[in-house]
Amino acid sequence: MKYAIVQENIVTNLIVADAEFAQTIGAIECPDETNLGWTWDGEVFAPPGPPAKTPGEIQAEIVAATQDRLDAFARTRNYDDIKSACTYVGCSVPKFGSEGAYCRDARAETWAVLYAMLAEVEAGTRPMPTGFAEVEAELPILAWPN
Repeated sequence: MKYAIVQENIVTNLIVADAEFAQTIGAIECPDETNLGWTWDGEVFAPPGPPAKTPGEIQAEIVAATQDRLDAFARTRNYDDIKSACTYVGCSVPKFGSEGAYCRDARAETWAVLYAMLAEVEAGTRPMPTGFAEVEAELPILAWPN
């Protein structure tokens, strides 16, 4: 039989032994798939959850999601992305020129707000967000000019 040595609810070692020996050392019978690092809640063994994301990983995800938000907005008017829309600033076609100018300004305002938030995190005056959903509501609203 397979048994787990559990310390502070974490499987720290696995052994194959008979029940009598396992009982003498406090080992707990476990399913074959149980592995080191699994948890034991007193009734069930479970694999560990995913590792916690680092602040750098969270920041990278927030930055990427912010870019995706800007690009998705530009696509609502058939631009390839926000950069493509910005190239129409000064265009001789008034509709495209005004949309390009709006996208240029919206992009700049969005990044200014996001980087100010991230500076607050770095300064310790704001907790690290857990993800994009936590900061999205603070970003400028994206709405095409009439």
